Amino acid sequence: MAVIISDTGPLLALAGVEQLTILKTLFKTVLIPAAVYQECLAKTDHTAALIEQSVEQAWLKIERVPQPEGFPLCLGAGEQEAMELAASYEQALLIMDDRLARREAMQRKLNFVGTVRILWLAQQQGVIADAAQLIDAMAANGYHISKKLLEDLG
Repeated sequence: MAVIISDTGPLLALAGVEQLTILKTLFKTVLIPAAVYQECLAKTDHTAALIEQSVEQAWLKIERVPQPEGFPLCLGAGEQEAMELAASYEQALLIMDDRLARREAMQRKLNFVGTVRILWLAQQQGVIADAAQLIDAMAANGYHISKKLLEDLG
């Protein structure tokens, strides 16, 4: 099975709608680089506490990675470290939503999925009842992902 690695956005989006445990249920363990963890802790709302709690429960694991090099300047530290971490594993699956980061991941031949695919998978496996409802809730929190992508998967 692939190693699962998450970028900051999907973690904050899922925590923002009280659904961070979807990742634990689907994958048992999720790795995050230190920069992603720092970006998550920079939030001042309950999402940071939920992410910190998940790290304490040890299903969300922080990995240190070497300083990433050769990435476009438009990418954040979390995105760069997540891709660097994914590249260090033979089989890794990145969870990331940022369009520019996904383009870079594609150029580096890294496997990735977005939050929509995670929600679709969770709905298919009966972990959640309605992925579209969670996408709406994420949008209400300011995290916008396309519901059309969900329709395309169905």
